[in-house]
Amino acid sequence: NIFPLFRISRLIQVEISFKLKGIALQTIHARELPDCYVFQNTITFNNRAHSGKIKIYFDSDTDIQECKDWHIFNSVLQKNTQYILVFDGFVILSCLASLILCTRSIVLAWRLQKRFVNFFLEKHKRRVCYADRLEFLNGWYVLVIISDVMTIIGSILKMEIKAKNLTSYDVCSILLGTSTLFVWVGVIRYLGYFQTYNVLILTMQASLPKVLRFCCCAGMIYLGYTFCGWIVLGPYHEK
Repeated sequence: NIFPLFRISRLIQVEISFKLKGIALQTIHARELPDCYVFQNTITFNNRAHSGKIKIYFDSDTDIQECKDWHIFNSVLQKNTQYILVFDGFVILSCLASLILCTRSIVLAWRLQKRFVNFFLEKHKRRVCYADRLEFLNGWYVLVIISDVMTIIGSILKMEIKAKNLTSYDVCSILLGTSTLFVWVGVIRYLGYFQTYNVLILTMQASLPKVLRFCCCAGMIYLGYTFCGWIVLGPYHEK
């Protein structure tokens, strides 16, 4: 639609919706079935504020599916997909076993902590402080549990994406990427078995509270700069 200039002040909101279809042709060179994409796009012109500048919003939803009526012979897509699904299943089973074992260790440590508290209360008539109770909680096990849960969920999403049932690429990548980060952080605990590296790990553990307090104080200054830039530069740029 084309609006005359003398009626632009009466414009409140306009929505333009359209669909686009695309085909991923690069997989054909590998003798694989191509993927078909359907994009549902919506462009919204919002002039409700009547500020002299019409805000434009763009929203796009993607649906991925296998192309129909394609005939590609000697395709290796099915074999590769089966190998990947088997590998993902092995990863899920491994993480599930690790999750069960770490959860069992935490439950046993919690029971031992309760017995320790009751023993001190009965024998010495003293209550154990909260800091001493936390000594029974192994933080590495908690990190492994979080990593396993994220890996299991991310692997399931990856299998669904491979089966063309989901398109949640961002959620899947965030879960798998964060779980990989936690796994590599968990490797640090094994360095504690070496005397040289154990000194560094103990130093990091002792300095962590002070470093966090410094980050909190410095973060206030950084937030101040952020809000200042947002307020000063915000009216001149939409981001």
